[in-house]
Amino acid sequence: MADKITIDVLTLDSVQCAACGYMMESIAALPDEVQEIIEYKEWSIKTKEGIGKFTQLKGKVLPSICIEGDVVFESIIPQYEQLIDEMLKRAPSPMIDSLKAARNKGFDFSKLNENLKKAGAGMNTKKG
Repeated sequence: MADKITIDVLTLDSVQCAACGYMMESIAALPDEVQEIIEYKEWSIKTKEGIGKFTQLKGKVLPSICIEGDVVFESIIPQYEQLIDEMLKRAPSPMIDSLKAARNKGFDFSKLNENLKKAGAGMNTKKG
């Protein structure tokens, strides 16, 4: 059984592509109790690893959110409840109660930048 729900965000680049940034922010703005049970990462197709992940997950469009290997949101930035509902469908039993309890809480933007950095958002953008 997994310790965390795996979320992969397939992007062009979350800094230079507004829609990609919003996709990353939708995950990064999940409240602390959800952050504790998920692990997520940005996969930019500007890198060899990102292209590999895009191919592995059978991505078709950018940006996309994949939960536990399933492409769930393609070019659609999800609402909070939609994200939680899709996680609930794929969550191991011990996590279900935590997700249900957090379902009506809503986004929490207080740690957005910290969470984005933790997920590697924008790390593939050329500097200078």
